[in-house]
Amino acid sequence: MKKLLFIAAAIAAICACTPKYSEGEVSFKIWENYDGDSLPNDFTALGEPTVTGTTNAFQLGDYVDPAKDHFVAEYTSTLTVPEEKEYSFLLYSDDNSRFIIDGEPVIELNSTGSYTIAKQTLGKGRHELKIQYQEYINGQGLDLYLYTEGELPRDYGTTAPEYQIPDFVVPQVTEAHDRYMKWKGDDETVIFPIFTDIHSHTDYRFRQIGYVGETSDIWGYDFMLCLGDVGVNLGPAHISKDITNTILTKVSDEMKKYPGLFLFVPGNHDWDGGEDTFTSEERFQELFQEPGLEKADGNLHLTEGKVYHYYDIPEKNFRIILLNSCGTGTQQGTYYIFDDEQVEWFRNIVNETPKEMNIFVACHYMPHPNGRWHNTPAPYTLQSNERMMDVLAELKKDHNIIGLFCGDSHFNMHEVDRNVNYFVTQSMSCCSIENLMPGTRRADINLDESLCCDVIAVKPAKNEVHTFRIGAGGADFDYEFTY
Repeated sequence: MKKLLFIAAAIAAICACTPKYSEGEVSFKIWENYDGDSLPNDFTALGEPTVTGTTNAFQLGDYVDPAKDHFVAEYTSTLTVPEEKEYSFLLYSDDNSRFIIDGEPVIELNSTGSYTIAKQTLGKGRHELKIQYQEYINGQGLDLYLYTEGELPRDYGTTAPEYQIPDFVVPQVTEAHDRYMKWKGDDETVIFPIFTDIHSHTDYRFRQIGYVGETSDIWGYDFMLCLGDVGVNLGPAHISKDITNTILTKVSDEMKKYPGLFLFVPGNHDWDGGEDTFTSEERFQELFQEPGLEKADGNLHLTEGKVYHYYDIPEKNFRIILLNSCGTGTQQGTYYIFDDEQVEWFRNIVNETPKEMNIFVACHYMPHPNGRWHNTPAPYTLQSNERMMDVLAELKKDHNIIGLFCGDSHFNMHEVDRNVNYFVTQSMSCCSIENLMPGTRRADINLDESLCCDVIAVKPAKNEVHTFRIGAGGADFDYEFTY
């Protein structure tokens, strides 16, 4: 289970300019065996806490079992403000939380795994900060970020230093390529790496795209593919359009370093552009899709105003269809759906595909039940999942569909359902152990020492697929199947 983190706004590693707690001490109280299904309104009515103490940050330590459910906690400290300022607070929690300043609730979250932002002007002097938290079931998590106007948590700007490809990259790329060559033999293949869940809101993970792209001459990729979750609606990108736009530009720049065609479809963490605005589908086309038109020799077919599209390699009888699994035109709070308009478009494209072509379908979110690391009970989401699986099974009867390939879940999975292959690539994030579904696996990742990228290889003439893991997990995370 993910360790419960209460990240203090004062941590200098996040932002050197963020104000520090004047006392440098945070008191905590823990009440175990709390049976309520929501956050208590009155913590004084809970009686004596199970555990009390002090620490130097808003952080739950080893005095509470990280796998424990059904407890509540309260953390209190003070913050000294040198002069009156407006602050932006970003609160994340899993499950419920309440952020209080000087006795007044500022943010309250009653949901699992969500972010909320609030702005508050604090006068000069001392202020009491309090976080109340409830762990109900299935996962722990609470983060608090504090910024003032003009402060950025990291240097995402143009002054960020250029990088050298780390020493670990070429050996890991070469080792995976050797396995590929042994499998390939004399057969013609379509081959490409998949990236997903980059989540570059607090670090430079997007550089891993550049690492693989700049070593592409070893493989001779037909194209490169990103299935989204660049990470612009996480952490500080929620607060600053400057951060959002810089992340988008940096990822686009890494993609452009690859001399060939880079395909992209967005994920659920790619829409919020900060300050209550949303990144448009036209913006994604401008940054990630239109640059490929000149490289595609007329074989990249964009959909005006939408981010679902397809690309053909006619000489290899190969078509890749990229779907937007996060809604079309309804991104605000409506993730993980395939709307009516897109489903109809998808049916038409498949039915218009020549029978001899092999169809590879990809998107961010996996609709297969075993491919979701969390449940999404909203009726429209489940109905959308079931419909997409029905559509794929129906179309597979008359067309050579390789399968549906997705990210989002932060683990690896291969399932066959009604003759349709469903594959999840882990890429750069890591699902917690307790959230792994049956038949799924994950590799532990240290991105300072390793890549974590699946390369997909297809033999169209033999209806065979083989995936090759570059980096974390190595050959143990290769998969082989037919279609």
